Amino acid sequence: MRHAWTAQYRRWEGEGVGVWRRRLSISRYGLRLCLSGKIIKIFLVLAFAQTLLLGGVFFLFGQLVAPESALLGWLESIGGEQMVRVISGLSSWALLYPEICVDGVYRVMFYLLTFSGPFLSMIIVALFVHRLIANDLASNAIVIYNSKALTRWDYLIGKFLIVATILSVVWILPVVVSWLLGNFLSPDWSFFYHSFPSLLRGLVIGGVAVVSLSCLALLVSSLAKKTGAAVAYWILGWFSFGVVASVASFAHPALNYISPTQSIYALSAGVYRMLDLVTDAQDMLPFFGGFFNTMSDGNDPADLPIGNGEILLPLLSLAVYCVISVVVVSRRVKA
Repeated sequence: MRHAWTAQYRRWEGEGVGVWRRRLSISRYGLRLCLSGKIIKIFLVLAFAQTLLLGGVFFLFGQLVAPESALLGWLESIGGEQMVRVISGLSSWALLYPEICVDGVYRVMFYLLTFSGPFLSMIIVALFVHRLIANDLASNAIVIYNSKALTRWDYLIGKFLIVATILSVVWILPVVVSWLLGNFLSPDWSFFYHSFPSLLRGLVIGGVAVVSLSCLALLVSSLAKKTGAAVAYWILGWFSFGVVASVASFAHPALNYISPTQSIYALSAGVYRMLDLVTDAQDMLPFFGGFFNTMSDGNDPADLPIGNGEILLPLLSLAVYCVISVVVVSRRVKA
């Protein structure tokens, strides 16, 4: 007691850190915890492998339109001069209408990427959703978080960054890296300009998917009282919402957007607008117009099983899910 009374006040002289340092510290620890398993690393490698596939397609397309490339020489040795004439005709049309040919190739490949994104996201999130909020609630670690100089929103933002970082490997990284690879390996620098709209479309879809799925992952993880239940909630919720949306769509097509997966599919169709691409290509490119008429038996492009999709309703559906997730999760982690 005597030492306690004689002790003098000492001002703390440590280095202060900002609020984002505290949030990022939660994210760094959470990422190490979520990525500790081998299975999730395998699926992340598979997701990133899409980058190499897209980059290879873009590289081959650039070689096809290059005047003198080794690929054209190889095709000439296989198919002869007739093959070279066909490829040369395609190259001429691609250089004459780059806003359709170049942007069209990138747009089609990025659009196909959206079909694998939800499936990979469902599996990858299922492998770590129990290590988000459910783990902290089950072990009462949330009490320790709330006792520190952390607000409820610091905690939520840190957890959100964990999911968003992992899902970006599925949605955003393949788009950006493959776009850079395809353009740096292209025969002309104008490919950067003509393929830039496709990059913007891919970033819009990727950003919306990452934000909405991250919020849903936090919602499911916060509702589980046990860590094992979070995985079951995520998988059952994913499939059950898909089944309910499919059945409800018979009553009204808008009810199909009850499923987040169907909302992402519809939004991607609305952003990429594949029907407009087919129509423009048919009008501008004589080769594609003749090829399309031959393959479709003269049908109108509007009769094809592709469409431009909607933007407002699926985006509104995903926004509602995000708002519900934020409200519920903020109440669950409240001290």
